[in-house]
Amino acid sequence: MRSLIQATPAYELSIDITTSAHGHSLRLISYVPTARRPEDQVKFQGVFSTAELKSLRDALDQALAPESDRLIQ
Repeated sequence: MRSLIQATPAYELSIDITTSAHGHSLRLISYVPTARRPEDQVKFQGVFSTAELKSLRDALDQALAPESDRLIQ
């Protein structure tokens, strides 16, 4: 599953998540359509367990929560 995260006329950032027997493969991919030879470039990749992806989701949810709802750490 590939989803666009951010896009401008000069730059795109997307995320690609696939599932295999080894876990969930997550890749952050950039694309510069105005480049001389436009092509996808993997900026980050890793294989994560379901629990690790849930931890990432929780961290993102916490970062996006209103400040009054955040846990004090």
